[in-house]
Amino acid sequence: MGQVTNHRAVVSEHGGPEVLRLVEDDLPEPKVGEVRVRVQAAGVSAFDLIYRRWPHLPGSPKVPFTLGEDVVGIVDKLGEGVTALELGQTVAGGTWSRGIGGGYAEYLCLSASELVPVPAGIDPAEAVCLVVNYLTAHLHMHRIGEVRAGERMLVHGAAGGVGTALLQLGALSDLEMYGTASSSQQELVTELGAIPIDYRNQDFRERIGYLTGGEGVDIVIDPVGGAMHLWHSY
Repeated sequence: MGQVTNHRAVVSEHGGPEVLRLVEDDLPEPKVGEVRVRVQAAGVSAFDLIYRRWPHLPGSPKVPFTLGEDVVGIVDKLGEGVTALELGQTVAGGTWSRGIGGGYAEYLCLSASELVPVPAGIDPAEAVCLVVNYLTAHLHMHRIGEVRAGERMLVHGAAGGVGTALLQLGALSDLEMYGTASSSQQELVTELGAIPIDYRNQDFRERIGYLTGGEGVDIVIDPVGGAMHLWHSY
């Protein structure tokens, strides 16, 4: 007899990792156009950490809730009308259609249109690292920034998940790249094809001005935020 229950990790109250609790509920059933995925790996993003810690963040769900923005897993059941995916197929996707999170579970149902096949032989834990980071990077570079070959790009937090994805995609787009990072991450930024800027010991505005002969850059991707930081980036 197959499994009839599902286990999820939920945030029982806001705080550190100790607030996560394991709960058991019914096995979810896919709706029309959905598939049920047996999760093999779920990503841990900065948004997961933020939503777990701070209750007053705009859009933060009420506890208890399940985190996890990206998953890799096996198609366990097909909903009505699904023809593009097959039972037993390994797939990857984000959980955005569900709202915030949902990936920290044994099983969850997702729209088949938002899942992509994972090639055979790829470690699920490695594949899941690509989903949110690279989709976020691609969205900001190509749909919002509309970058073109030869342009200059400054990436803040260049050694992080999205930052490294931006530098790798930027290299494929033939961009001239600069990245702010701590001193311990300068070598990584260099290896990924960007000129590193130590944000703790250098004023990135002055450094960019010097490195570009006062011309500045064409696009800045700034996940750090804050009114002053965004203004300086602008």
